[in-house]
Amino acid sequence: MRQHDTGKENTLGIGGMTLHYVTWGERNPERVVLLVHGLTASCREFALFGPALAEQGWYAVAPDLRGRGLSAKPPHGYAIPFHAHDLLTLCDALGAQQAHIVGHSLGAMIGVYTAALYPQRVRKLVMIDAGGKIPEDTQQAIAASVNRLGVVFPSLDAYLGLMSQLPVFQWNTLWEEYFRYDAEVHPDGTVTSRVPKHVIEEESFSLGALRTELLPAFVKQPTLIVRAALGTLAPDRGFVLAADEAERLRHEMADCQVVEIPDTNHYTIVLSDALEREIVSFLGEPA
Repeated sequence: MRQHDTGKENTLGIGGMTLHYVTWGERNPERVVLLVHGLTASCREFALFGPALAEQGWYAVAPDLRGRGLSAKPPHGYAIPFHAHDLLTLCDALGAQQAHIVGHSLGAMIGVYTAALYPQRVRKLVMIDAGGKIPEDTQQAIAASVNRLGVVFPSLDAYLGLMSQLPVFQWNTLWEEYFRYDAEVHPDGTVTSRVPKHVIEEESFSLGALRTELLPAFVKQPTLIVRAALGTLAPDRGFVLAADEAERLRHEMADCQVVEIPDTNHYTIVLSDALEREIVSFLGEPA
């Protein structure tokens, strides 16, 4: 595996809360690529991909969504429209009138919403393993990441030990750093995830209430849909974006292509060299 890079740390005040984000590359408002993470994740899931974009001349920007990582965790306000507002406010602070959006899982849903409602702000859209109708077994498919929320672990070692045993992550040094970043160590040595359980409960309810399946038809920007070839429950079960749903999206969206990344599941896809190559090719050369 290539050496990962956690990026340059930054903080932005938004309406009484703080949004933490990291960047890779030389600051340039004309070359912004927003990297938007998944439901219970953080900016650390892009510790390989962010540096790869910077090497190509892009200014990669990965926020911790509100309620995650080192961003503020207000008591309420967890839904796609709130995240889209945060992303656009971040772009405004960076002086970026337009940006590419690369979103994974929930990040893909945020990306398609932003592209549909604010077309003048989004140049190209990449949706990684999400963006269509949510399958019935999605809750099972993402259980590996959700079940840790609200659980008190006796120590950091115990937390990392349990996460390392989950086969969907295919444990390596990046995942270890990812979960170290997620771990909030309390004075008595116990550990909880930095993501409060109520954040995901509100987010999940909001996702179910929002008619996200209607959004793709309104997206006119060039779009790349990248799906994982393997399920999380079995090779052929536990997809977040099934093949037939990806094809439905391709036909509904004005300018869309679909690529399948072999030997990856919903989680490991973000570490794939093949994913990196597909996205870099799709974005083209920086202006």
